[in-house]
Amino acid sequence: MSSLKKPIVFETAFASYTADSLLGEGGAGRVYSATAPDGSQVAVKLLAEERASRDKRGRFKNELAFLLRNSHKNIVTVTDHGLINSPSVSGPFYVMRRFDCSLRILLQETLDPKWMMRLLAQLLDGVEAAHLQGVVHRDLKPENVLFDRKTKVLAIADFGVASFTEDTLATIVETKPTQRLANFLYAAPEQRVPGRKVGIPADLYAIGLMLNELFTKEVPHGTDHKTVGSASPEFGFMDAIVLQLLRQDPNERPQSIAAVKQPIQRTTLKRFLNNAWRDFEDSHICG
Repeated sequence: MSSLKKPIVFETAFASYTADSLLGEGGAGRVYSATAPDGSQVAVKLLAEERASRDKRGRFKNELAFLLRNSHKNIVTVTDHGLINSPSVSGPFYVMRRFDCSLRILLQETLDPKWMMRLLAQLLDGVEAAHLQGVVHRDLKPENVLFDRKTKVLAIADFGVASFTEDTLATIVETKPTQRLANFLYAAPEQRVPGRKVGIPADLYAIGLMLNELFTKEVPHGTDHKTVGSASPEFGFMDAIVLQLLRQDPNERPQSIAAVKQPIQRTTLKRFLNNAWRDFEDSHICG
């Protein structure tokens, strides 16, 4: 985060937001930290007009339309939007809740494995909510997963390169055969080959990488990577799930978030019942 030499005021039809620092930027987008009229902290995402191609404007419009409709707590929600035209910046923008950090920051901290499972559950819920609305993110990575420390809420952000069904499109954007989407480190194999179909299994591949990274602090590429079981034996059962998610052929991966949740829920329920039964037996031992 870097402070601005001069504050930027983003005005909409009903409010104004004063930005005092830049949180980050990439491509044609910039995200600012700003103060809302009620004094609360928000984030403002701007599509910088001087760097915005027709393609990027179309993607921004689709992202905005989706986030305006969204009501799921594990996906970023837009609270306001507008168009700025000032000497320093110009272009469309939207306002969203200000989160404390990203999953990237959390990965640098020492977290209890049980807490990591809660983070994973929220990650799965957010991505599933998008998929059920016909939206494939296509650029899932720790930097695009935001976290609020006070409420312990995690939310998926940055749907700038997402794919949308016809029902959810605000405008048509053509993905050229030679165009590569997503961060290379978290991209599925099919995303590294121009012209290949990229769907839900690509998001699941990225989730597999992040799942392993949550426990091991390492992104698993190739063989002999550090496993969940080696870092947290209690959750070693997750390694089989990671291997399924990281299949090279997208058709061999789980085809939905529900298929990922099921084995986790079964194992978790089984452990809960076993522990409850042991507690019951211990409490009924006769001398």
